[in-house]
Amino acid sequence: MKEQDIVKMEFLITLNNNIVIQRYFNVRGYNSTARSSMELHEYMRDLVDAFEQTQKMRTVVYMMDNQYDILEDPTILDTDNTDSNEYFNFYVKIGDQTICHRILDAKLFPPKIRYTVDIRQQAKSVLRHLTDIFSSQNFVTNYMNYTLA
Repeated sequence: MKEQDIVKMEFLITLNNNIVIQRYFNVRGYNSTARSSMELHEYMRDLVDAFEQTQKMRTVVYMMDNQYDILEDPTILDTDNTDSNEYFNFYVKIGDQTICHRILDAKLFPPKIRYTVDIRQQAKSVLRHLTDIFSSQNFVTNYMNYTLA
């Protein structure tokens, strides 16, 4: 394959302006129709939903492990340590152009949970799925009589 057949992309999760994970990956045979496909939309929705579920389970474990401390000092769970909103941002980018952006409210989780996110083990699987999506040829680009592409 020629060098121009490979497109360098970026997968990024941030907590406000702080990077949680940033990975670059190459896509051979990049298909620009993928950016407006239901496959990408559904995958990113499922990814954010799974991330949220994992953080909920981590919160449950944290609360059970620290239940006596929480009973003595309920401010441990105070999610208003900052005055402003806090959001997890999930991005798929090509250069400076954002292809997909999903947002999750980070204040749903205690500070101990939201500031200690580690998804390095899942990163390889995420990149493989994104590579498959962006290099595929057949996409669903219509939804309820609307054209997505």
